[in-house]
Amino acid sequence: MSISAIIIDPEDEFERSFMLPVATEAFYKKYWEPAAEELGLQWTALFQGGTDVEREDVPSILEEISLLKDWAASKMSGDAHEHMLRRLELLERELPGAFRRGGAVVYIG
Repeated sequence: MSISAIIIDPEDEFERSFMLPVATEAFYKKYWEPAAEELGLQWTALFQGGTDVEREDVPSILEEISLLKDWAASKMSGDAHEHMLRRLELLERELPGAFRRGGAVVYIG
């Protein structure tokens, strides 16, 4: 199983093809979950079980991504750190663009 971000009820080709990989279940449990717990992150803690995200939620999620990047830099190394950083940067870069259409909802889970 894996965690990714997709647009719910897509209305065009962009929305149908939108998919951001977040983490495998094992990687999430090993790294994301402890980070979310240690940092008291609200959104990140919801990703494993799944949550709907709306445009107004994006700033809070981007703030958590920034905290996760700092956490990863201090607690991780090697390939695992690089992998987590790539996924965080992908979310940071691409998630805001999912909301081209008013009323779009992204499911992360």
